[in-house]
Parts: sequence; C-alpha cells; structure tokens
Amino acid sequence: MMDIKLRRTVTKADEENIRELTAGTGFFRDDEIPVAVSLVTDTLRDPSSGYLFAFAELDGKTVGYAAYGEIPGTIGSYDFYWMAVQKDLQGQGIGKTLVKAVEDDVIARNGRHLYITTSDMELYKPTRGLYEKMGYVRAATLPDYFIPGDDRVIYRKIFR
Repeated sequence: MMDIKLRRTVTKADEENIRELTAGTGFFRDDEIPVAVSLVTDTLRDPSSGYLFAFAELDGKTVGYAAYGEIPGTIGSYDFYWMAVQKDLQGQGIGKTLVKAVEDDVIARNGRHLYITTSDMELYKPTRGLYEKMGYVRAATLPDYFIPGDDRVIYRKIFR
C-alpha cells in the first residue's frame, strides 16, 4: 500500500506540478493544460478565487491532484473541475483517494451535491467507471460537446 499524503495548500510549485501531471497522463489536449494550470495561478494571485485543491503526494512528490469549487450562483452545488494522476501510478487508488478527499471537504462545507464532468470517449471509460463505483449517477450527456464525437458526461452525487 502506498503512503499517500494529502495536501490542500497551493504553492507556486503546483503550477509546474499540474502542467507535468496533465501533460503526462495522455488524457488532456494541449489547449486544456494551460487552463488547468490557470486555476492554481488564479488562486495564488487571489486566495478567494473559489478554487479548492487536493494534492496527493508520495515521498514528497506531487503525484496527483484534484481541483473543485462551489459553482458561482448556487448554494451548496460544487463542480469537480480537474483531476490528474501520474500515468505510471494510475489504477492504484490515488484517484479514488482524491475524489474521497474532495467529497469530504464538500460535505464539511455543507455542500449539497458534487458534479463531475468527463468525456464519453473510450479513453475515459476507466474514469467513468471510478465515478460510478463511487456512487455517482450520470445526470446528463451533451453530444459533441468537446469536439465532434466527444460527448460531455456529467455525473452527480447527492450528499443531502
């Protein structure tokens, strides 16, 4: 069993950590990577930006992360924006640990539910399986959302 430590505090090094994680997974397009990094940049610039993070560390190295936050204009609805796990460590429970850390924090903040968006492409089948095993229900599918042939799948889990 890996000794994964969770961290929630954002550091300047996380800009590069997230760039490397997202680029290294093979799940993110080149144009998505700077968007993922920008959440950290925005949070460093303005800690009240609304972006929240969970970082998974192994032997002092960031090997995974999740970004989430309360959806503006809602009360208690949270969006799970991004998650990435180092490629050679995928399938070993780090993603599940990150999702659980996000859920625990959302519940502690009196969140009502959490939405997770992902792709319907075959590459994301294990990701969708993880969410479904953790009790998420497919709430919507938006055809051709990301690019033609790549549907947006929105999952939801209700906490209260």
